[in-house]
Amino acid sequence: MDSSDHDGIKRDISVKVTDIFDNFEEENNRLPTMEEFRTIFTNHAEQYIGPMDELAIEGIQETLDKHQYREQKLWRAANELESEQRCLRSD
Repeated sequence: MDSSDHDGIKRDISVKVTDIFDNFEEENNRLPTMEEFRTIFTNHAEQYIGPMDELAIEGIQETLDKHQYREQKLWRAANELESEQRCLRSD
């Protein structure tokens, strides 16, 4: 994954990550744990990863690999944004 691709993903999901922290903090008077954040973000991840492509008999593994690659890129960016939010809010 090149840097511009990663930066683009971070830009796309940064508002969602901030919203998760804002809403959770407002409702619970604390920051979400890492597990709570990941559970909440998982509910939104599919819209960023995209739907699983139609599975053709011969292309099942290729489709699964492509979906997993998109998912890994998304979670790498989400983890960085989560860390940034924790640092910003700990001050």
